[in-house]
Amino acid sequence: MTVRLEMDGDRVARVTAGMGRATFADVDELEIGGGRVGVTVVSLGNPHCVVLVDDVAAVDVPRLGPLVERHPAFPNRTNVQFAQVRSRRDLAIRIWERGAGYTLASGTSSCAAAAAAHRAGLIDREVVVTMPGGELEVRIADDGEIWLRGPAEEVASGDFSPELLRRLAHKEGP
Repeated sequence: MTVRLEMDGDRVARVTAGMGRATFADVDELEIGGGRVGVTVVSLGNPHCVVLVDDVAAVDVPRLGPLVERHPAFPNRTNVQFAQVRSRRDLAIRIWERGAGYTLASGTSSCAAAAAAHRAGLIDREVVVTMPGGELEVRIADDGEIWLRGPAEEVASGDFSPELLRRLAHKEGP
């Protein structure tokens, strides 16, 4: 994974990360709650099911999210994004994260929703994804590589012991 840091003085202000390429499954609709729902099933190393909707604010995410997450089409469950295309460069999403529930923001969810909307021809290669927890920028390169860019905030600091640093320096790769 490639990561680029944008500095503001001596602190990291923004981070850009290469998220890989999306792969898509052949599933294009599911039966949910007695009706059929159009979906795009996407993997970015973790599973996602994107549901394009007209009004993301009107979606009952706590009711529908678990139904999609645990649908028989997903034996290992899936993350769920309800996505509204607001313009060619503006996407709004709400997220149901597998095993965690309603989630305010997610980088892979932003990328999965953008990949699904782009595949459908609804958005450009660069889009701002708005979630209740904030905004992230997603860019889909010509080669399919997905780049995620967003703000960084320091939430903790600490010091590594010299012994830990020695061990890390001698540790072999994966």
